[in-house]
Amino acid sequence: MSDETNKNFDKQEEIERCLTLIQSRNPRDRSFAAKTLGVLKARTDILLDLLKDPNGFVRSAAAEALGRSVELPAPEVVSNLLALIDDPNNYVCAAAVNSLGLLGADQAVDQIEECLDYEPPIVVQAAILAMARINPERIKDRLEVFLQSEEYLVHLASVRVCGWLVHESCAGYILQALQDFMQAEIRQDLKLPKLYIEVLNRLKAKEAIPTLVDIAEHEVGLRSVAVEALIEMNAEEAASVLFPLLSDPSNALRRNLIEMMMQADYKTALPLVRPLLKDKAITVRETALAAISKWDDKVSIDDVRQIAFSDPNPFVRPQAVIALTRLLGQEALFDLIDLAEDLNLYVRRAVAQCLADLETLTPEGKAALLRLANDQDTADFAQEALQVHALTSFSTPPLEPMENQPPVPKDLVRDAQKLLISLETWQNTLPSLQRDFELDELAEVDKALSTLIVHLRAALNGGKA
Repeated sequence: MSDETNKNFDKQEEIERCLTLIQSRNPRDRSFAAKTLGVLKARTDILLDLLKDPNGFVRSAAAEALGRSVELPAPEVVSNLLALIDDPNNYVCAAAVNSLGLLGADQAVDQIEECLDYEPPIVVQAAILAMARINPERIKDRLEVFLQSEEYLVHLASVRVCGWLVHESCAGYILQALQDFMQAEIRQDLKLPKLYIEVLNRLKAKEAIPTLVDIAEHEVGLRSVAVEALIEMNAEEAASVLFPLLSDPSNALRRNLIEMMMQADYKTALPLVRPLLKDKAITVRETALAAISKWDDKVSIDDVRQIAFSDPNPFVRPQAVIALTRLLGQEALFDLIDLAEDLNLYVRRAVAQCLADLETLTPEGKAALLRLANDQDTADFAQEALQVHALTSFSTPPLEPMENQPPVPKDLVRDAQKLLISLETWQNTLPSLQRDFELDELAEVDKALSTLIVHLRAALNGGKA
C-alpha cells in the first residue's frame, strides 16, 4: 500500500470517527468533531448542519472550521456565515466574521464593517482582522483609534494589522505602547511586547532603536526578539552597547549578537567573540566561525582547525573547513589533504570546493583532488577545482616547497613555546577584563597579541601557520 493510499485511509477513518462523535450528547465531542473536519477539509455539509446546533460552542467550532476548509466561490457557506453574525452568542458571531475574513468574502465586507462598532471586544477583534484581509483600505483610517483602545483584544488585533499592512503612520502609537508596557509596575504576559517589537521591526521604525537597545540590555524575556529587530533594522550603533551580552546564557541571544557585530563590522568585539568558537551551542559556534572568517582572525586558526577535524557536530565541521581555508590561504593545503579522506561526506565535499581556492597544488594535493573527483559522492563538488588547476593526470612535476620564515629572532625560537603559552594565556583572559577596561583598549591589546602569537606559532611549525 502506497503512502498516499495510507493517508487517504487514515483520513477516511478519522472522518468516520467524527461522524460518530457528532451524535454524542456531549457538546465537547461535537465541537471536537467540527474542528477536526475543518482540519481535514472534509464534509462541508456536516459543518453546515452543525451551524444550527443548540450549543453555542459547537456552532462556533463549526463556523471556524468552515473558514479553514472551503474556498470561494462557496455561496451557501458565505450566506450561512453571514446569518451567524446576528447569533446571540458573541463567540459564534466572532467565529463567523473571522471565517468570512479567511475566505476573503468581499460580499460580506459591509456587514463586517458594521461589526467594528459592536460592543463585545471579541467581535470587534474578529472584524478588524477580517477587514484587513478583505479590504485593507477600509480599515486603515480607523487603526489609530483602535490602537488606543483599552480593550486588550481590540488593541492586540489592531497592532497585528498594522504589521500586516505595514501601516507606518501607526509606528508612534505602537512605540509609545511598548514604552508604557516596559514602565508598568504590573505586566501581563510577554506576548504583547513581543508583538510590538515585531511590528516596529516590520515598520522599520528607526525611532524605536534606543528603546530596543534598552530592552536588549535589561529585559531577560525580550532580549532575543529585540536583538533580532535591531539586526534587521541595521542598527549598527547598538553593537557597541550590547557586546557585554555575548556572555548571556541564552543561545539565541549570543548567536544574534554575533550576527549584529558582523553586520556592523564591529571587529572591536573580536576578543569576546573568539571564545565562542568553543561554545556548547551549535548555532553559536557556527556564527562565531563566520565572524572569525569575516574578520580574518589568524590567531583563531588552531581553534578553527580543531573544529574542522573533530567538532562533535557533523554539519559544523564543513563550515570550519571553509573558514580554515579562508584564514590560511595556500597553507590550508596540508589540512585539506588530510581531510580529503575524512569519513564525513560533507567535510570531503567542502574540501573539494576549497581546493579550487588555492593557487597551486602539490602532487599530494593533486592526488587528493583526483580521488575526490573519482568518488561519485564528491565528484560534482570537485569539478571547479579540476578546471582551476587544469588537472588531467598525475604527470605534473612536483613543486618546490615554499619558504616562509616568520620574523622571529633565532635566539627567541628556543624559548618560543614558553613565550607562546604566556601570550595565549594573556589573550584568553582579555574577556574577563572588560569590566575594568574599555573594549577598544582590549581590542588593541588583542590585535598586538594576535600578531605575536601567529608569528611564534609559525616559528614553531617551521614557517606554517
